[in-house]
Amino acid sequence: MFTDKEYLILLLLIPLTAFFMFYFFHKRKKDILKFMTFKMFNETAGININIYKLKNILMLISLFFVIIALANPQFGVKTTVISKKAATIVIVMDVSKSMLAEDLKPSRLEIAKISLSNLTAGFKGNKIGIIVFAGSAFWKCPITADIAAANNFLNTVSVDDVPLPGTKISKALDLALDSTADIPEGAKAVLLVTDGEDDDSGLHVLIEKAKKYRTKIYTIGIGNAEGSKIPLNNGEFMKDKDGNIVITRLDEETLQYISDATGGKYINLSETRDSIYKILQIADSLDKSKDEISKEVKREEQYQIFLFLAFILFCVSFYLSIFRREGKNE
Repeated sequence: MFTDKEYLILLLLIPLTAFFMFYFFHKRKKDILKFMTFKMFNETAGININIYKLKNILMLISLFFVIIALANPQFGVKTTVISKKAATIVIVMDVSKSMLAEDLKPSRLEIAKISLSNLTAGFKGNKIGIIVFAGSAFWKCPITADIAAANNFLNTVSVDDVPLPGTKISKALDLALDSTADIPEGAKAVLLVTDGEDDDSGLHVLIEKAKKYRTKIYTIGIGNAEGSKIPLNNGEFMKDKDGNIVITRLDEETLQYISDATGGKYINLSETRDSIYKILQIADSLDKSKDEISKEVKREEQYQIFLFLAFILFCVSFYLSIFRREGKNE
């Protein structure tokens, strides 16, 4: 394969150059034959026609190899083993309907996405995974060292990602904890981004699991304690089964409990301007002593071979030209 295929169009120069070589050779031959036989001219001038033709052929082949080299051919496979140190951060994002509340403009979810998106550059050197949850939970972005890709996934997070209603924090934490179970303590962290409202009774079980796996859960609260209505697409507000408008409030008590119980920290995203800085401190505090071995497989660039062949043919052609002149002088 070629990485710079546009240069291959220069191959059209080869038949064009060959045509002009052929054309001018025969034109000169025709002009010479007007005054003497070609054999007489060859003997008088001391020119070896076969060497002359060979020289031109070598020059054309040399041009061919130069063009191929410009197109940067790649073949063969090179495997490089890369050793690097990284910590793992799993972002667990609440996408339940309560995240549509507008106590933070334009909405809790949009503020959370914007804030975390601005943080991804600070997470460079780590690995990131993104889990979204509502009534169930799944991976939006598997754990990856490609921070840019993770950021792209983060920007597409929506309440439509999980159609099952509800807020099952424990289901999301279960996924996150299982994915980091084999990572050493201190080289991993779970960032739980939510308003804290939970309709699941299994939270205490997951806290015990986090302790067992020695995984700290950092809770990031989004919203305010006064509460807000939840707007729907039809312009109305979400109501409960009795027809009353639902008011969603930030449950700081639950989030503080989760972080304290697992050795993490609670951060209110909307409380102060330095909230984002506090989240960055979490990434900086992680131990990156865990060695990650990965293999990078790529095709090798082989343009050097063709440049070498072109150089050799050019030298041979040049030598033949010098050799003729020396023969003529003798």
